[in-house]
Amino acid sequence: MRCLAKNEPDPYVRQTLDFALIEDFDHLYRYSCLYDYLEEGDPDNVVQSKTEVKPGRPTSIEHRHPDDSMRTHYDKDTADIKTRMNYLTIVAGEQQTELFYKSHGFMYEDELTRNLFAEIAEIEEQHVTQYGLLGDPRETMLEKLTMMQLCEAYIYNSCAQSEKDSRIRGIWEDFAKMEYTHFQACADLLMKYEKRDIRDVVKAETIEPLVIFEQNKEYVNEVIENQLDLSPHDMQYKKLRDVPDSWSTTKAK
Repeated sequence: MRCLAKNEPDPYVRQTLDFALIEDFDHLYRYSCLYDYLEEGDPDNVVQSKTEVKPGRPTSIEHRHPDDSMRTHYDKDTADIKTRMNYLTIVAGEQQTELFYKSHGFMYEDELTRNLFAEIAEIEEQHVTQYGLLGDPRETMLEKLTMMQLCEAYIYNSCAQSEKDSRIRGIWEDFAKMEYTHFQACADLLMKYEKRDIRDVVKAETIEPLVIFEQNKEYVNEVIENQLDLSPHDMQYKKLRDVPDSWSTTKAK
C-alpha cells in the first residue's frame, strides 16, 4: 500500500490510501504479536526489515458507521492511468485479505486467534467498501474488465522487473504475457461492442512507476505522525477535534 500511496498522483486517492495504511499497519502489529504468542516467531523474518512493526491507528477506533466509508470517485475521463491501476490493485488486495480472514480465520483452534481474525475482517470490509467507491461508476463493465487485464499485466511485469531469482522471474514474465493476451482480447471486444479504441480509454503510452517492494520506514512513520488522528467525515478527512457531534460514527456508538 505504501508503494501505491507514495506514487499516487491524485491527492484525494493518495489520502485515502494513507488513511487506511495506518490501520493496516496496526493490523500488522497485532498479527505480529499473535505470531509471537502462538509460534514464538520473529515478524522481522517475514517483513525482512523493509518496514517496522509497531502500533498504528488502534483497531478499537477503526469501526465506523457505514456513512463514513463513503468516498468520492475519480473521473475516468481525466484520471491518470497510475490512479486507475492503483485503484484496481488496492481493491483486489483488500478484497483478498477480507475473504481470507472470513473464510479461514474461524478455523484456528485458539479462541484469541479466531476473535482477532473476526475483528479485523470487519475493518477490511470497510476498506474494501471505501476503495471500491473510488472507482468511477460510469465505467462500462467491458471497460472495467479491460483495465483489470491491463492492471494484472502491469503488476506481473513489476514483479518480473524487480525479481532477482531467474526461475521465479520467468514465472512472472509468463504470467505477464498471458495477461497481455487477455488485455488485447478485451480491447478487441471493446472495439467490437462499444466502438472504442483502447488507446482512447488508457490515454497513456506507459504506466510509471512500477510497483516495487522496498524499504518504507520513513514514509510510514511520517504518515503515522501526521495523520494518526484523522477520521472520515462527509467524504473528507478531518482531525478528530474538528469532527462535529453529529458525526454518524459518534452517534452510533
